[in-house]
Amino acid sequence: MSNWFKRLLAGVLVTLVLGAGGWYFLISSYSIELATENEILVEDFPTNVSNQSSDELLSLSFSHGEDNLDWSKLVMSITQDDSRYDCTKSGLTSSIAHDGPIQTKLNSDGNSFTIEANSESDDFIYLSFSNMQQTNDSNYSISFSKTDIILGENVSGYSTEEEFQNVDTIPDGEPTETSDSRLEWYDYDLSVHRVIPKEITYIVNESDILYKIQFLSYYNSEDDSRYISFIISSLTDFEVPALSNEDLTKEAHCIISSNNESIWKFDETIFISENGYDICESICILEVEVRYLTQLLKGISEIKVE
Repeated sequence: MSNWFKRLLAGVLVTLVLGAGGWYFLISSYSIELATENEILVEDFPTNVSNQSSDELLSLSFSHGEDNLDWSKLVMSITQDDSRYDCTKSGLTSSIAHDGPIQTKLNSDGNSFTIEANSESDDFIYLSFSNMQQTNDSNYSISFSKTDIILGENVSGYSTEEEFQNVDTIPDGEPTETSDSRLEWYDYDLSVHRVIPKEITYIVNESDILYKIQFLSYYNSEDDSRYISFIISSLTDFEVPALSNEDLTKEAHCIISSNNESIWKFDETIFISENGYDICESICILEVEVRYLTQLLKGISEIKVE
C-alpha cells in the first residue's frame, strides 16, 4: 500500500471520527427551547382564611419576564401536604388520570384540552373529538401511529400560520386536509435528529362542528419519543360534550380570577380562591405549580397563607 494512499485513508478516518464526535455532541447537548422565561411570584392574600369554602388564598404575578401566556396552554395547581388541587378559570378540571395510550387534561382556561397520544405502536390508535378519549377504528376523528397522523373519514380541515389563541374563523376555499393523506405537521431536524412540530394551527370540521388543533411536541416529559401532544378546543360557541363527561371532568377545588379571557398578561396579578372546598381553614403552607406548554415555571412558588 503506497504512502499517499495510507495518508488519504488516515485523513478520511480522522474526518469521520471528528464528524461523528461533532454529531454526538450536538445530540447529547441538545436542550429544549424554553416556552417562556417568565418567573412567578406568589403572595398571601390580605384577608384571613377561615373554615369557609370560598376564601381568597393568594395572588400570583410575574417577577421576571415579559411574555403574555395563553390560558389554553397553562396548567396550574396548588399543593398542601400531600393533597393536590387543580385550579382553572371555569371551575372545571380533569378527573383522575386513567391508564391507556390517550391521556387528556383540561387546561386552565377550562375550555381547551391538552392531549398526549402514545403513538409508539405500529397499529394506529384512535381519538374522538366529541369525548376527547380513545375510541375504535370504526368511529374516530383522528388517528396516530409514530409520526403519522390521519384525520377520520368524515373530518376535513385547513391549516393556518395564525396563533392558536387568535384563530376564530374558518379560512375561505375548499378544505386542504382530508383522510386521504397524512398531516404534514412536523419538520425533522437532521442535525439533532428531532421531530419539531410546525408553528401552525389546524382547523377541522366534523359533522359541522369546528375544532382547532396545535401540535406541541413529539416527546413526553421524560423526553421519550412517539408521545404526540397537542391542544384542542372548539372554534365556535359549541360546548364540547367532553366538558360534561363526569368520567373526564369534575369541579375544581380552586378557581382562577383574571381580567383577561385568553391570556395572563405579563404585568397582571391574578388571584386563586377556594371553589366550594375548604382547602385552608387556618395557617397553612401552599406550594403553587404553574406549567406552560408542559414547562414548569421558575420563581417563588411556596407561600404561608394566614
